[in-house]
Amino acid sequence: MAIDKIDIWNADEEPRLSAVLSECWALLVDGANDPKHDLYTPALATGDTTHGPMLRTVVLRHVDRETRQLGFYTDLRSRKIGEIQADPRVGLLFLSHSDDTQIRVQAEARIHCGDAVAEEAWAGIPLPQRRHYMVSGPPGLPWAWPTSGLPGDLENRAPSEEESLAGKLNFAVVICTVKQMDWLYLTPYGHRRAVFAWDDEGRLQTSWLVP
Repeated sequence: MAIDKIDIWNADEEPRLSAVLSECWALLVDGANDPKHDLYTPALATGDTTHGPMLRTVVLRHVDRETRQLGFYTDLRSRKIGEIQADPRVGLLFLSHSDDTQIRVQAEARIHCGDAVAEEAWAGIPLPQRRHYMVSGPPGLPWAWPTSGLPGDLENRAPSEEESLAGKLNFAVVICTVKQMDWLYLTPYGHRRAVFAWDDEGRLQTSWLVP
């Protein structure tokens, strides 16, 4: 259940760091559960040895505060999979205009394909959305003309359960374990910023920062 938005300008005292951290997780949960929420589509940053930093938008599908996990779905053939395999350190950028809040996350990513995590996620994907994983080649493959990448007969209809199995082979879930979370609250009266970092044993360190 989401908690009330922090209002540091009408409160008697500044919010405690624990309240800020709870607000961050509440916003992320709301983002994963509401396609219209600003945090539903964060930017994902990975590293590429040839091209340098790479950015793209992903859809936030899973949030678990207890395990500090954020998850999204992707095509196993996409470039980001190779980048994560080469270096599992990733960044996620969330910006909520309605909450005047930016959350930057540093995390370690793990790819799930053909295991229990992927099976459970695939079972919850509606048939029309399974088409995203049925394109004929890797995302970003050069093509001679504008194309959806889908077989022509699937552009205007959902696949059957049996047909969708072709997409299941390309489906992956990426689970990101949060290592650091940087919160920035934006106002015209002076911003507020805090950082939350977990070590390898899961111990939390917190601090206010100059915005």
